[in-house]
Amino acid sequence: MDRLGRNVVDCLNTGYKMRDEGKLLVTYGHEGPWDLNDTTDENRFTMEAWGAQMELRAIQRRNRSATVKTRAAGRPKGKPSYGFRYVRVVMGGKIDHVELHPHAATVIRLVARRILADPERNTSSSEAARLNRAGEPAPVDHLIGSPNLDCAEE
Repeated sequence: MDRLGRNVVDCLNTGYKMRDEGKLLVTYGHEGPWDLNDTTDENRFTMEAWGAQMELRAIQRRNRSATVKTRAAGRPKGKPSYGFRYVRVVMGGKIDHVELHPHAATVIRLVARRILADPERNTSSSEAARLNRAGEPAPVDHLIGSPNLDCAEE
């Protein structure tokens, strides 16, 4: 049920739309197709939709809590966005702050200006090809083997 929708309104809208269009609605854990014209099935469907909504809220709460905890500990939650880097005051210590990567930030701004100036001729694909021809490091190259970034936590 939690894949059908992540809140009661979405689940009910989907269920009633499928019923109104004459389509069968089948989910794991329910014997046969749902019959939303039957009050028992309709009530059970609503309760399972409510359960899916509560599960989503619990997941969101855990994710927010984990993010707050990792930030407070000075650990990254994933890689920095291209054009940024993590800065540690002490090698191997907590991340103190995030700053613009001097070279990568310049490259991304140039690419954006080129695409915005002439979107017909300059696309993200053509800019990627141009950067490859110029030997510009890829975003992942800024993370791997770059002693200045110090952002690999794995």
